[in-house]
Amino acid sequence: MNVKKLKEAVEILKEDLDGALMATDIWGTGTGTAIAGYNQNPQATALFEKVTDYMRKALKGAGFPDLKDYYLLEMDNNAMVLVLQFKEEGFQWGILVDSSKVNLGLLLSIAVPDARKAFLEAVND
Repeated sequence: MNVKKLKEAVEILKEDLDGALMATDIWGTGTGTAIAGYNQNPQATALFEKVTDYMRKALKGAGFPDLKDYYLLEMDNNAMVLVLQFKEEGFQWGILVDSSKVNLGLLLSIAVPDARKAFLEAVND
């Protein structure tokens, strides 16, 4: 993994979201240990590690398919969390945005694909 490129991936996300990004963490699935981020929050990283694990187990137990590329939570106070899944690589990327400052279409159609591409380039370098 190229840590410099991983940090560049975070910068690409910041640029794409143009002031809407509040915080972000990239962590190893199963460890909850962040390896890169912006306004990092270790408690949030640990929380979303547990949330993802619980959702996967609950979905499997209910006979549903597993999570695919991401899940999205809309919260009070214009906060939105998007957790990208990189199952094959063993990582997750949590993104906290101010939903009053970003269009959902921009987030899902531009920022997420750009972030995924930059992350995969960093991991495969």
